[in-house]
Amino acid sequence: MRTLSCFVASAIFLVVPFSVSRARVDVYRCELADGQISYQQTPCHGGSKPMKLRDQRSGWSALRPGEKALLKGYREKAKTHHRKASTRQASPAKVNKSCWNKRKQLEAVRSRLHRGYKLDEGDALHRKRDNFEDYLRQFCS
Repeated sequence: MRTLSCFVASAIFLVVPFSVSRARVDVYRCELADGQISYQQTPCHGGSKPMKLRDQRSGWSALRPGEKALLKGYREKAKTHHRKASTRQASPAKVNKSCWNKRKQLEAVRSRLHRGYKLDEGDALHRKRDNFEDYLRQFCS
């Protein structure tokens, strides 16, 4: 008698979750007064019929093989980039030298802008000046 009640209880626990997860959800496509399309779970005011969905499952779905490989490649690339960035610490002497070089380059661009330049060189010179100033402001305070 006890084994029969255990069998019935386990059968109920196995059947209920599967029946709940396969509950059907209807989706209705409604056109609003301003012409926009709305998708909802309740019928539209015009007595519409539910849409026929190819795959009624919702939520998370597994990646396809090509997507898995792509994701794996992105993760490996991110790991190596993170490793390189964390091990790359510039010494103070190198920082000072690079800042000195940037200042010299900035002065050269400024003098070129002050002396005069051809029409087609203007945008490139202004861009260089802005980039050097941003670099110095960010890394060489």
